[in-house]
Amino acid sequence: MNVLFFDCFSGAAGDMILGALLDLGASEEEIRGCLGGLEVGEWRLEVSEVDKGGFRATRARFSIPEHDLTRTYPEVVASVTEATLPDAVKASAVRSFTLLADAEATVHGTTRDQTHFHEVGSADAVLDVVAAFAALHFLRPERIVTSAVATGVGGLAQTSHGRIPIPAPAVAELLAAHHVPTFQRGSTELVTPTGAAILIAASDSFGSLPEIAFERVGYGAGHKDLEHPNVVRAILGEEGTKKGTEVTLIEANLDDMSPELVPYVIERLLETGALDAWVTPVVMKKGRPGLLLSVLAEEALASAAIDILFAETTTLGVRSSVVARQVLERDLTQVDVEGMPVRVKRGWRGGRVVTAAPEHDDARRAAQVSGLPLKEVNARALREAERRP
Repeated sequence: MNVLFFDCFSGAAGDMILGALLDLGASEEEIRGCLGGLEVGEWRLEVSEVDKGGFRATRARFSIPEHDLTRTYPEVVASVTEATLPDAVKASAVRSFTLLADAEATVHGTTRDQTHFHEVGSADAVLDVVAAFAALHFLRPERIVTSAVATGVGGLAQTSHGRIPIPAPAVAELLAAHHVPTFQRGSTELVTPTGAAILIAASDSFGSLPEIAFERVGYGAGHKDLEHPNVVRAILGEEGTKKGTEVTLIEANLDDMSPELVPYVIERLLETGALDAWVTPVVMKKGRPGLLLSVLAEEALASAAIDILFAETTTLGVRSSVVARQVLERDLTQVDVEGMPVRVKRGWRGGRVVTAAPEHDDARRAAQVSGLPLKEVNARALREAERRP
């Protein structure tokens, strides 16, 4: 599984996140193409390499002629939904601004639709959010994890509302409402509302670095020069299991639960870190049809998986056993089909490829753009992957 980890040891802002993703390899050209559909007036994206506390980092900065526009939540959402953007980018950007609007509404005692964005409604903030999700759309991580987020405490920041405490009330509300782990680093503002909203909307979870094999590392620079390197670090890597391991198999028989609830249970199990979860039809006592719900999890996560089974299903008991698991070494290789990038996941055993499969979302996108049948895109991608070392 391809995992993206945001290391926020110096907080996070929208431009820092964008810079880190560009440094990681997101296509500047593709991001500019996405932003071209936004009706936010004139803008210019300046991307440069800078030094932050001895770290080489990418600085991404939007330059616009006007900074004092105030937009309402409905106006910001309309500017995003009416733009020519990939659906996933639209949905994530709207979610970010919805999170921001709800936080501002709570702070100011108003409603979401009555919320007026000041700094976070300016064109550069809208561009930061959309550009960040366009970059993520290009990189296509399968899972995003964010570290505990550093924040200043005790200082004051100058805003359109005057001087406000750090972290800003909207930031504090966002972090609290979504249970984001934080720690203090000085009294300077380190987390912006835009940065917090992007991380919350994008992340599958917050916590420590998963066990991954590092593939690429990117650094996104903030505009302030601080005593420590003021950067967001983005780490892209492959999460896998050792070739031969012991894992826990957890099972529960269900004969009095609506099948409509099962997909949600499986979704929760996988979000918690289960290696796999599946359902098998069975015949139970007295000939009643039922379901056997099975979960495969590493030992450290077995207890969390069992908690979910008891909370989300009707079972009165589960059984577990330790089983051996063998997995192939895996890698990703990227090929071109009609000029479109398609990643192919390959499984290796004994020094040779024994199985390969194109990433479905990549192949689907190539099929939509090229007009080729999806099965033809898959076949071409596999042929190209066979030629790769």
